[in-house]
Amino acid sequence: MSRATRLIADDSANIPRIIRFLLNDLDFDVVEAADGNEAVRLARPCQPVLILLDLCMPGIDSWEVATRLCADPALEEVPLLATTAYNVSSTNLAALHAGCQQVVAKPFDLHEISRRITAFMLPHTRLAPHYA
Repeated sequence: MSRATRLIADDSANIPRIIRFLLNDLDFDVVEAADGNEAVRLARPCQPVLILLDLCMPGIDSWEVATRLCADPALEEVPLLATTAYNVSSTNLAALHAGCQQVVAKPFDLHEISRRITAFMLPHTRLAPHYA
């Protein structure tokens, strides 16, 4: 059986490194995208079970990335967890409207982001859409 893949779309090289460190005991692969164009291009071929999407990246804006990923029949069931340094209610609500299941503010609490990612890994668990 192949390992599950998580797509992390963030223009900061530190975020994928942090996520790998937090979840080092889980058996999964990480595919990294440094901009919106790369996130859209890599999503379908890597068949992720979860996508972490920074809401402020170069290339295609993150709202368009979320819209495209959610409109793709091969990806429409993949949970989309947004991360943002903008802790503004309107930004968070716009991300949920674009198709993100949850929004997590940066800098994020390491235990909280770990809990949320792990919850998305359990097939029977679905966290309610919200932002924190």
